[in-house]
Amino acid sequence: MQRQDEVAVFIDLENVATSLHKSFGQQPNPGRLIAHARKYGPIAFARVYADFGTDLFHTMESSFRNANIEPYHCPAKVRGEVTQSTVDMNLGLDMYETAQDRPTISTFVLMAGDSDYIRVVARLRYRFDKQVIVAGVPGSVSRDLVEAAGSEDPLELAEITPEDEEAIIRALLRYEDSRYEGYLPTFRDAAGYVRHPANRIDPAIVDVVMNRLVERGVLFQAYEETREGNPIRTTRLDRDHPEVQDALGSGPR
Repeated sequence: MQRQDEVAVFIDLENVATSLHKSFGQQPNPGRLIAHARKYGPIAFARVYADFGTDLFHTMESSFRNANIEPYHCPAKVRGEVTQSTVDMNLGLDMYETAQDRPTISTFVLMAGDSDYIRVVARLRYRFDKQVIVAGVPGSVSRDLVEAAGSEDPLELAEITPEDEEAIIRALLRYEDSRYEGYLPTFRDAAGYVRHPANRIDPAIVDVVMNRLVERGVLFQAYEETREGNPIRTTRLDRDHPEVQDALGSGPR
């Protein structure tokens, strides 16, 4: 039986997450990312890079571990009022070292779109004779980076169906019913509840669907005061809205 060449995956989470949210309102789905790379062979190395000390990326860390993708913490450098990411430096160094130390890895999948990776990508392709595939968010990938790599396979976006929206409405109902009296529900807290694996909802689509529900009036937002008298913007379901009633009639709560 012929041995299948191995694959290494490198994910610039700061680039991918920002591009997905800015262009499509979605979040990365680690399972979908690793499945995208598995098309090229068995995964021998998979690492995701970000400043996991920030609230946004810290909440994603466990989901990447569950997909067998190792989070690599890249703390940002702060110089006065300027914050500089260290992801590019760490990721590029790891790509180069992997090419030197792991000869059985023939394919490198780079999930990023930053032109800063051009030099290391070209080195892997021409010096180490590796296949390099740029798998970035559609519309946010440097054309020069793709030219340097020689191959591109854009990440696939999550498809959102009416059934997905109804499942999220039902999860939001469970969220509201499970809170104690006097609790003030926020968009962020509700989204975190809906993304929990127990709900079996693609976490990548939660924010974009909830924002759509706000636009359609299914979710309404208002400023309320906490017990300490501090204003907070709350997000609640309009339980009389026809879409909420339809969701209740199409599946279990």
